[in-house]
Amino acid sequence: MTESIHMGIRRVLIVDDDASLSRVLAGALKEEGFQTICSVDGQEALRLVHSFRPDVMLLDIWLPSLNGIEILRALQSTDVACPVIMLSGYGTIAMAVKAIQLGAFDYIERPCSLDRLVDSIRQACPPRDVAVNSQSSSVTSSPLMGHTRSVSPFAVQRPQRTLRCSVVGYGLGLQSGVKTGIILEPMPPDSGIVFRNVATGETVPAAIDFVTSTNFCTTLHRNGVTVRTIEHLMSALHAYGITNLLVQVGDEVPIMDGSATSFCQLIEEGGVVEQGGELEEFVVDRCYHVGQIDPASKFILVEPYDGFKVSYRLHYPQPLGIQEFTYEHRNGASYRFEIAPARTFAFVREVEKMHDMGLIAGGRLNNVVLLGDEKIVNNAQLRFPDECVRHKVLDLIGDLYLLGKSLRGYVRANMTGHTENVALVKQLSDAL
Repeated sequence: MTESIHMGIRRVLIVDDDASLSRVLAGALKEEGFQTICSVDGQEALRLVHSFRPDVMLLDIWLPSLNGIEILRALQSTDVACPVIMLSGYGTIAMAVKAIQLGAFDYIERPCSLDRLVDSIRQACPPRDVAVNSQSSSVTSSPLMGHTRSVSPFAVQRPQRTLRCSVVGYGLGLQSGVKTGIILEPMPPDSGIVFRNVATGETVPAAIDFVTSTNFCTTLHRNGVTVRTIEHLMSALHAYGITNLLVQVGDEVPIMDGSATSFCQLIEEGGVVEQGGELEEFVVDRCYHVGQIDPASKFILVEPYDGFKVSYRLHYPQPLGIQEFTYEHRNGASYRFEIAPARTFAFVREVEKMHDMGLIAGGRLNNVVLLGDEKIVNNAQLRFPDECVRHKVLDLIGDLYLLGKSLRGYVRANMTGHTENVALVKQLSDAL
């Protein structure tokens, strides 16, 4: 038994001809609790595989003496079980495919976040008491981009979470215009997220099977209980990994300031606690899509990806035009900073139509970014230059949580809304 197994310290061999970059990476991984050694040469790296016995290798493609692909081939002829994570900023898709075919555990494009890299390392060499399927990762491709990723052959377990204590918030209902409140209460493991009407005590689970409307917001209904505009709260719960919660509310979740910031504050006020049970993520193993995958059409898809990432593209008349944004989720803090502040937006012509339908009575100049011809009507100071597309990502993250578990995959959406979001979740639910 090697020292790294005995002590529980995982060893990482970093193989990159940029010595300064390797030193920086080694220092960062040391802070994360890994033992590292670096090599700038392919031949030396193969020798270190036998002497250092790493638990995982970070391998660049472009190396002197032996390149990364050649090292992967050489490893196939040895009896050393060392997962390899390819790490390159200059590789092509063809090289990525070849690396995966030769047994690479993952292929990560630079630049990448440390969280993304550490997550992949921990999956490649999990704790020794966890049974892991040792089969090489499968390969799937995106019909949109031709992009290939490795997929872990096992579902990822995450601890269930709830709040430490109950919290209360107040606001207007966007659709009703009625002053309302919301109470978030802890629930035991395996309870799920449940909405309960404060007046009747009847409940409806936050699940795809109970979605009855996606007109301007996402609405749940069961046994006479209706709850509207759930997406912003669900988005924050998804981001913080809250799996068990009782949400006491009236007929509508309050709009607050039009974003998810207030819900993040409530979650942090209540305190997030991990519970005894565990919940599997939905690990995407192939491409699922809704709509024709074409830049001129509405579509949404999800493909295999070792993490949770969302890309959205919107195309509206001015003052919006085309906006694109990609968000890679790391934790609640990243969501609170990058996504949560983005507010609901609407065009004047849509607002007039919704008012005629008896909707958005709770819309105010301080909770909706109102857009007219060529300008923002209410002179709202945008929180981001691309606030509107970020709000689309916010809504999407919320609708995805109707699956009842976190998603491990890459979601790409083009000009879609709640209807398409929910249709994709239905596909995923049917695959469970």
